[in-house]
Amino acid sequence: MAALTTVYVVVPVFNRLHFTRSCIADLKSQTYAPLHIIIADGGSTDGTVEAIRSEFPDIAVLTTEKELWWTGSMQMGIAHALERSADCDGYVLMLNNDTKLVADYVEQLVMASREFDAAVCGLIVDCRDPDRILDAGEYVDWQNYAFPVKNSIDPGDRFVGDVDVLPGRGSLVPLHMIRAAGNVDAELLPHYLADYEFFTRLKRAGFRLGVSCETRILAHIDETGILPSGGRSSLRQLWREAFSRRSMSNVRDHWRFVSRHAPQELRGQTKRRLARRVILDFTLRSQLRPLFLPLLWLVLLPGRVILIARGQWRKLDTLQIAIERHGWNVLCFPGEFPAFLRGPAYLFLAPGPISQEMVVLCGLDPAELLSNRTLRQLQCGDWFALQKVKFGDHPQARKLVRLRWMAWNPFRKISNTLAWRRARASISGPS
Repeated sequence: MAALTTVYVVVPVFNRLHFTRSCIADLKSQTYAPLHIIIADGGSTDGTVEAIRSEFPDIAVLTTEKELWWTGSMQMGIAHALERSADCDGYVLMLNNDTKLVADYVEQLVMASREFDAAVCGLIVDCRDPDRILDAGEYVDWQNYAFPVKNSIDPGDRFVGDVDVLPGRGSLVPLHMIRAAGNVDAELLPHYLADYEFFTRLKRAGFRLGVSCETRILAHIDETGILPSGGRSSLRQLWREAFSRRSMSNVRDHWRFVSRHAPQELRGQTKRRLARRVILDFTLRSQLRPLFLPLLWLVLLPGRVILIARGQWRKLDTLQIAIERHGWNVLCFPGEFPAFLRGPAYLFLAPGPISQEMVVLCGLDPAELLSNRTLRQLQCGDWFALQKVKFGDHPQARKLVRLRWMAWNPFRKISNTLAWRRARASISGPS
């Protein structure tokens, strides 16, 4: 820490003056001294600009005549930091005002950035439960277009260095990285996903991203924008989720993010996924569901019929192999038949369950038939099934033919099947 470089803390704000005051208090309590705090106001109407300028005259407060979202405010603050720093070394700390900082947060990030040569963030934890880790590293799964988040660390972990993106709510970025990869892009993404786009660009420029496990930032997660809902919802709510600037699911923002950064081979697939999500949300999660669900069934029915038919055709090939292996004895294994043939084959061709009483009535010994594999034992001890329907020169062939007839008789077969299932249920107990 001998040569301390300036950290330019850019805090984009829009109203919520109480959060901004608390955030400034945390920054002024940091153990890392050379901080230049920049409040980038996006058009507050609650007196934020006047109050901060009056209470903290040493803080730079940037304003604009037009209303800005997160990215526009952050872009304005970073541009100020770049201009003020000229070509000198330094850092930008991207910080949301709805966070709480531990006293050594900035110091730990600077040390981690120097040690690992990376843009870094601390562990993000829940301000209501600081032991609960919300974010220990964020990733982009382009194959499924998902953003998995690591929410645990192993004992002894100091740095998570394989992340794909960092959040904009508490990440430290060396100025030379920003000069090389560019500022955040307010034209492309005015609010959500702008931090992901920015850090994706940094990583593709060859810079490392990581999370320091040795410090943490406390987040007010209940202050987040419009979160995706689940289940049934109103058309109005679904419209806000799909198109509101405050929505994390804003399809226009995701479309732009995909257009710029998705792998070329997955770009079209991902855009179709986004479009399909919006269509299904509006048709199946809203009050329009009773109208569109039957239409969806009609659309999907031919494909499902074809899929089932292909599966049954493949099962016919399997049945042919089974017939070659077992011959007529395949009738003892109705599970080898395709589903559309299994019921009729069992009812009219296959022998059914055999009770021990039936075997004894035919003058046969169950143990002997089990040993020579004429019978196999079912899940209940007193019930059996034939493994053969052709007995050839078996010395007890006539008795076995009688047993086969009793097992095949459709009327007896139905009652025996029901009795066997009741016996099996009594052994296994209620599920």
